[in-house]
Amino acid sequence: MKNKQNLTGAQAVIATLRAYDVDTIFGIPGVHTLPLYDAIRQEPGLRHILARHEQGAGFMADGYARISGRPGIVCTITGPGVTNVATPVADAYADSIPLLVVSTSLPRASKGHFRGELHGLKNQLGMMEALAGWTRAVERVKEIPGALADAFRVMRSGRSRGAYLEIPLDLLEAQAEVDIPSPTPSEEELPRPSHEAIIAAARMLSEAEHPLIIAGSGVTFARANEQLAQLAGLLQAPVLLGAKSHDVLPSDHPLVIPSRGYVPRELQPLVESSDVVLVVGSKLGAQRTNVTVLEGGKLRTLRTSDLGLPLPAQLIHIDIDPSEIGFNYPARVGIAADARLTLEALLAELSNYPVKAMPRADEIAEIKQALLIRARRAYGEAVALLDGVREGLPRDGIVVTDMTMLGYASTQYLPVYEPRTFIHASELCAIGCGLPLALGAQAAAPDKPVVALCGDGGFLLNVGELATAAQEQLPVVTVIFNDATYTAVKSDQHRRFGSRYIATDLIAPDYVALAQAFHLRAMRAEGPEALRDAISKAIQNPGPTLIEVPLPIREW
Repeated sequence: MKNKQNLTGAQAVIATLRAYDVDTIFGIPGVHTLPLYDAIRQEPGLRHILARHEQGAGFMADGYARISGRPGIVCTITGPGVTNVATPVADAYADSIPLLVVSTSLPRASKGHFRGELHGLKNQLGMMEALAGWTRAVERVKEIPGALADAFRVMRSGRSRGAYLEIPLDLLEAQAEVDIPSPTPSEEELPRPSHEAIIAAARMLSEAEHPLIIAGSGVTFARANEQLAQLAGLLQAPVLLGAKSHDVLPSDHPLVIPSRGYVPRELQPLVESSDVVLVVGSKLGAQRTNVTVLEGGKLRTLRTSDLGLPLPAQLIHIDIDPSEIGFNYPARVGIAADARLTLEALLAELSNYPVKAMPRADEIAEIKQALLIRARRAYGEAVALLDGVREGLPRDGIVVTDMTMLGYASTQYLPVYEPRTFIHASELCAIGCGLPLALGAQAAAPDKPVVALCGDGGFLLNVGELATAAQEQLPVVTVIFNDATYTAVKSDQHRRFGSRYIATDLIAPDYVALAQAFHLRAMRAEGPEALRDAISKAIQNPGPTLIEVPLPIREW
């Protein structure tokens, strides 16, 4: 259904976004977007969250999308607004996040002529075409609702890899009669599995004695978590979770094994003894399977026969993106369909077969304990700080980790208990994303406590977003693990370059004083118990808090 209205281009944007139940927009106003902001101001129930940098705005929209499961919307100006939001757009492509950027461009009269106008870029649309999964530039006001409807269709019914809509700024105040869509949520848009593929997969799984499940973050975006848990229980199959899918099932589920993406020796016997593997909502990418390895300072692509994750030939691959089926690993059965609809069909079909799977609970428990010991050994005494984080939060508390040592450790060591309570954007691996991701997560889940785990170096990349936290009263608890070092980089210099250190030691500011200058509560906490108490206290207060945690001095 559609309804015709006589609107400006700016009003058409906002009316269409509201038709798709958008209630939050992130951004920074500029002279090129003021008509949009005037339309935002006049729209009841629409919240605008003011960032301090367009990269921060983009990551906030990214975090909002990950926690809410709905598209995150960011509005940027022509030129530098677009270049600044480029990193979150690249992150959305890497992690399949429904992030939509609405940006202005130079007026239509300037098309094809680079005259040195304010905010002009050589090829603004071309830059975003290289980063986003869906891009569109409109030339008439009448095109705006349809373009936005197409963006939402792609983000809802397929694999979302970030979307970008470009509107010439002269269209924002131009007026025309437009058709505003009246969308109705429907499963009809979701790709369904074929009956033949379901029968083939069910037969393979029913005959397996040692099935294995590898679950990706696509399970959560499809809202298939409950179905996955039912299938794992039916098959008594271990479920391997990765850094990005750490919260797909509860960490204390007896069949769940968290892993950062490689196969440590403690896990290898279980993987190698598995006779059928079901992969759902995961592309089996290089971060997870070691498809590429570093040898002699050069990256080498592994052959299928010696991939870092040695999976059996009997492989069933479920993914909404058909291009990923069998791309890194050959699939005996490939199912390009929605994960929830597919798992529901599998469960129904399996009721027709006797299941031969043998219980492996004791083996799984031993492996999980061995992996915890390995994590303590790998990350040192500081990993106990994550115990303090967990103990300071309720089960539904949200943890967002930046690219920092304890962030990496958390994907193996930190228990999580509910879907959409953990974010680790580890594929693009953009340092400094933690705080803005957490602010977006808090906007999406205002009734849940949100903690951002940041390293001192990465935190400073988007430190200005503390002002956003204060102004918008987003009660995120920002934890800064401070060792005045880019530790991951310095560790590589130690290991690979004979301890020839350069540009990895930092002069740390007074983080408590810095936070107080932004009108935040701030404190220091030394040790797991102090961190637990500080987080527990912070989440009882209505506003944002910063906690600095000095790390033990390391001898290099």
